[in-house]
Amino acid sequence: MANTFRASLYTPLDMADSRTAKTLWKLINNPIVAPGRFDSIERARIEFDGRNYEAARDIYSAEDVLFVKGENAKFLAMFTQLTTSLAKWTFWWELEAMTGPSRDKWLHWLYELVRKLPPYYGFACSVGEYEAKHKIVDSSDEGNSIRMAGVSAGDFHKFLPGVYWLTIFGAELVSHFDEKLEALPDVRRIQIPPSQVAILLDSPAVPESMGGRLRTEAHLAEMLDAKYFFDRAKIDAERQLVPPLARVMREASR
Repeated sequence: MANTFRASLYTPLDMADSRTAKTLWKLINNPIVAPGRFDSIERARIEFDGRNYEAARDIYSAEDVLFVKGENAKFLAMFTQLTTSLAKWTFWWELEAMTGPSRDKWLHWLYELVRKLPPYYGFACSVGEYEAKHKIVDSSDEGNSIRMAGVSAGDFHKFLPGVYWLTIFGAELVSHFDEKLEALPDVRRIQIPPSQVAILLDSPAVPESMGGRLRTEAHLAEMLDAKYFFDRAKIDAERQLVPPLARVMREASR
């Protein structure tokens, strides 16, 4: 998946809810995605129909997971229920789509999804950037094993995964960081109604230097307060969850 772009949203919304499923289905039913099939497995077999959101909802209710495959840009979506009160929605599409004129169309689609179905937090970047930030190789007598650190459900209850090429701050995070978001250098600040903010780096999705990209993002996290963000370079550092987000997540889990 080296030539792939990905976006992930951590959200309290549950696709088992009819209103959420219907809204999400309408957003996916877009020419930029060109949805083709869906299922509880990645090798999706059920033909997509803009009217069959209830079938998708029922699959998700039973399996806690749903895949949607699109005909455009090798689009793939995976919706996963992490806990009873937290879901993760991840989308993949060709990285080439983010290096040409279609980039703004994909970003607009993502912003519209966030506007209509507000998450707690989200991010988007190349798979190369994602792996540089989270990939850990553990060695043992039996060989090497690979894991992604800092992005699990348990981790999200302790800290945020990081700052990326594009980072989406939900209402609770915006209320906490407030003016610090406006003071970040070399970024575009996109207001997403009603009360969300996206921060987009003033540089291409594929950086000239990955090391430079990671240093830039670490600096931005430092300006916001590094204790709230995962950093693979400081994997053992003490971290904490942003207080307003911690509070709302505790209330949601009761």
